[in-house]
Amino acid sequence: MTENLLNFPKVIPIDTVSCCNLKCSMCFHKNMKRKKGFMPWELFTKIIDEIAVEDKNARIWMVFFGEPFVRAKKKPTIFDMIKYTKDKGLTDVVINTNACLMDEENARKTIESGLDQIYIGIDAASSETYSKCRVGGDFKTVVKNVLKLIELKNELKSQTPKIFVQLIEMKENSSEKQEFIDFWTNAGATVKIRPKISWAGKVESYNQVVSDRYECKWALTTIAITDTGDVVCAEDLDGEHSFGNVYKKSIKEIWNTSVKEFRENHLKHQWDDLHDLCRNCTDWQGYKRELIEPHISS
Repeated sequence: MTENLLNFPKVIPIDTVSCCNLKCSMCFHKNMKRKKGFMPWELFTKIIDEIAVEDKNARIWMVFFGEPFVRAKKKPTIFDMIKYTKDKGLTDVVINTNACLMDEENARKTIESGLDQIYIGIDAASSETYSKCRVGGDFKTVVKNVLKLIELKNELKSQTPKIFVQLIEMKENSSEKQEFIDFWTNAGATVKIRPKISWAGKVESYNQVVSDRYECKWALTTIAITDTGDVVCAEDLDGEHSFGNVYKKSIKEIWNTSVKEFRENHLKHQWDDLHDLCRNCTDWQGYKRELIEPHISS
């Protein structure tokens, strides 16, 4: 089984900020128990420096369980962090955002930072549906902000970031899926559709549980690092099970010890040997997405 194990994670969400400005229906953040905070610069640079040595092509999510633009003005800013990561030669640096705080100034800084891709969660084609899904946000403001980002990118003739607008499919918005696709592909964004997941049982899933469990793609490729340095599963938003802490050990050491055993259990389908959070999780079947390219280039 071990010949299928990676020597270093391919995807690493980093908890640069664990605060968020919304209380979305499909998200567990509003009930998060661990302390909200900001990752210290010395921890962030330690993480990025190691990734730059081990795999410059690893995908780096600049947030794990927060809203990046909450850190738009707090020094060092999210833009400082993106620039540091790009200056180290990393090739796949991305953020996900609700875009509520992405005004024109922040949109311009995002483009200028060198970010490779941005994923914007909107999840609705109408204000009414948006208010049910993205609780606390304003639909018209978000649409205006994203259209301004597309406009600025064209104005600056920048190739990056590639702009994705996302719909997490659930019962509240499934009837608006095609309208959402049509609007945003015509506007110049790539549309990403993915199913609602449970975040390891924290919210109701949109998936139908199948009888035969298979290994989780997130478990085999991905680890997340909290703002306090704990290495956790990408679905473990509350940091309930730590595989180790990068203040004390390197990412590679943790990946090839405690996380390796975790991955081996997945590959061998030894579900009973997994920790409780993973053993009872159904999100392994939610690793799927649909991408629809824009009609016009952004």
